[in-house]
Amino acid sequence: MELYRFECPSADVEALGQAASDLFPEQTVFAERSGENGTPYLDVQWVAMRFGSTARRMTLTVQFAAPAFARYRASLPRARARSFAVLRAYVEAALGSLEEQYAAGQAVPREVTIELGDEFA
Repeated sequence: MELYRFECPSADVEALGQAASDLFPEQTVFAERSGENGTPYLDVQWVAMRFGSTARRMTLTVQFAAPAFARYRASLPRARARSFAVLRAYVEAALGSLEEQYAAGQAVPREVTIELGDEFA
């Protein structure tokens, strides 16, 4: 059984998924998609067990501002640590927000979108 599945044609997008993969349960799928403007985005799909009495299929979409993604893609692989750290921080915050909503008795959305701009790269 594979821990995670990466459906990313480009290695630079797969690297983003790998940077945050340990925040998700096993069998999470990290898929590269293409936005309307041609900028790739990352869809993270997993089954969450902690937001209710039954398993829920969840999707976290990470969208990148085109200029920021272009800077990330143009950077050398060894210079991408900041982008990985920013992505990880935003994903952690989004997951924490979902947990807080659930703890407060609020409905937890099945789909969440994070938009990263200049802070990303």
